[in-house]
Amino acid sequence: MASDTAQSFDSNNFDPFEQNIIMHEADGTPFLVSVNSVDAWLQYCIRICINYGCQMGASAVLLIVLILLTRAEKRSSTAFWLNSLALVSNVARLLCQLIYFTGPLVRLYPIFAGDYSRVPRSAYADSIVGAAFSFLAVVFMEVSLVLQVQVVCVTLRNWYRQVLLAVSVLVAMIPIGFRFALLVINSMSIMDLEVISSTWLENATNVVVTVSICFFCTIFVVKLGFVIKLRKKLGVREYGPMNVIFVMGCQTMIIPALFSILQYFVHVPELYSNVLTLVIISLPLSSIWASSTVEQKSRVTSRTSDSHRHLMNLNSYNPMRTKNLSTSFSTDTTTKNSMAANATCYAALSSTRQVDPELSKYGISVEHDYSVQSHQKDGGEV
Repeated sequence: MASDTAQSFDSNNFDPFEQNIIMHEADGTPFLVSVNSVDAWLQYCIRICINYGCQMGASAVLLIVLILLTRAEKRSSTAFWLNSLALVSNVARLLCQLIYFTGPLVRLYPIFAGDYSRVPRSAYADSIVGAAFSFLAVVFMEVSLVLQVQVVCVTLRNWYRQVLLAVSVLVAMIPIGFRFALLVINSMSIMDLEVISSTWLENATNVVVTVSICFFCTIFVVKLGFVIKLRKKLGVREYGPMNVIFVMGCQTMIIPALFSILQYFVHVPELYSNVLTLVIISLPLSSIWASSTVEQKSRVTSRTSDSHRHLMNLNSYNPMRTKNLSTSFSTDTTTKNSMAANATCYAALSSTRQVDPELSKYGISVEHDYSVQSHQKDGGEV
């Protein structure tokens, strides 16, 4: 009997890699599951878990770095809290996704038989919580982008800035509204164990998120172009905090925009999840870079101030001349001549900021860090 079966297999060109597996439902009814379907499902679960794990690790590490590198006085700012909450929401979202793929909902028999009678309620709660954290991640991401645009465009005129704020808020609220509607429908589908029927809503949500990312990307790129052009005319090469935000805004938004557009042309189920993570991870990097630039500039300014102060003390103090100091002057003319003969000019850091009226109308503020002062050598007043 075994030899006859083997001969029939050979005669029919039997391929063991494409055979069917016979499974039975709870009432004993048999059904077939192909090996290719099982392999495809297992490969999908492995790939997406690796992807989610990498995203969660990167978000957690950046959250720790953001907390450690942010100065204490900056931890109460709105940008810090938005970036931190976005990272926390993203970590929680990815953790719930990993729990889903390693939980009782993703098992061989429930998936192919559609029998979820032994799945506990905690598994459903985990899926709903994951959907809620996905919505919160989108909210914090959009609000942070609006705030970032206002910071970048702070040099624009007040009317232009208000119009840009209104348009930015509108562009950010549309994805938030679509994502909230998708959250409600998705939660209802999870509780009813049904495949989401409103596929148009899911596609529309992806489209509006893509449009939102491309919109903010365009603002960053256009603003960056104007800044580079003006800096080239002025001959400025050093990057300040605002320029750091321009460059990082351009870099952080171009890559997510490409990923969000690429998902419509390449069929990779794990690709869309990377879009939110890329934006959420990239936004705090600009703040960290700008903060480090400010600290570096303050250290350089402090060292320069100490050098000038040391030079001033060397030029103004001479112990050999203190014995010949005059205690009074007879006339104003004698006083002026004496001060002019015993005065030393030196450069010192200025605490005031002077703005060129010709450049202020273009949104440019030039800070003069040095001023020339005179100091009397022989112990007189400055």
